[in-house]
Amino acid sequence: MLGNNKRAWDSKIDLVVWEDWITTKKSIGKSPFELVYGKQEKLSLGNLLPVHRFIVDEEVEFLNPMEERLIQFLELDEIMREASKHNFKMQQQVKALHDKKYNDIKFKEGDWVLVWNARNQDKGKHDKFEALYIGPFVILDKGEDSYYL
Repeated sequence: MLGNNKRAWDSKIDLVVWEDWITTKKSIGKSPFELVYGKQEKLSLGNLLPVHRFIVDEEVEFLNPMEERLIQFLELDEIMREASKHNFKMQQQVKALHDKKYNDIKFKEGDWVLVWNARNQDKGKHDKFEALYIGPFVILDKGEDSYYL
């Protein structure tokens, strides 16, 4: 941007700050301008001349709109793939944590058990000191797939 003339940085600072202000941030998906004003920025005539001067000085090459849109789609696809991978990884971590805490309890005939009172499960459907379990009950017979009588 500055080329060989490093001392001219102050002449470009307005353009750099404006560019940062209108650039969409990946973390929030919007530009700071959009967050403050609620709409996308429009290039004012006061900024048009410095932008034109910058384009001429830097000899900026523009892609045609179709190429730019295709590049945006490819970048969006890559972002979505990375997010999907990250999501899958987080799901695996949560599953591993759950599986580590899970105990597969096997009951036998004659064991004493408490039964979860599903009616009182939701907050506000039971008093503070009301029991959340019913019982005790004795297991008389074990059926298939953890079915007990």
